[in-house]
Amino acid sequence: MRHVYEGKTKSVYELEDGNYLLKLKDDVTGENGQIDPGANTIIGQVEGMGKASLLMSRHYFELLNKAGVRTHYIDANIDENTMTVKPAQHFGEGLEIICRFKAYGSFLRRYGKYARKEQPLNSLVEITLKDDDRGDPLIVDEALEHGTLGHS
Repeated sequence: MRHVYEGKTKSVYELEDGNYLLKLKDDVTGENGQIDPGANTIIGQVEGMGKASLLMSRHYFELLNKAGVRTHYIDANIDENTMTVKPAQHFGEGLEIICRFKAYGSFLRRYGKYARKEQPLNSLVEITLKDDDRGDPLIVDEALEHGTLGHS
């Protein structure tokens, strides 16, 4: 097993069979002491965060697989906080899928005039480009529909 990448919330290892092992961490991201899943700075750890993220990821990958949507997911080991995946070609530097339960951090920076801190967001899912220099821009339906993100 070869260490390939160290991210804020996971470590990535290449397995001998060519697949990858993702080891999820209990690290949390945020700014100014406030947890924000869309932030780019680790502010601490929350025990069980890696396991919770893995459980949610496994749930959605298994739903996609049951619906016949091809993914890179192979399996997950909840006891070890790991997920095994196939190699995948990512878009640009990658995408971030953020599930928000309350209004914090980058969400408030974007919508602060219209939202209040800690306002319930009912599991709002945001998809952003992995691009720290540009503040991880949101991907919106219109950009995808008009092919904006499909051309280099």
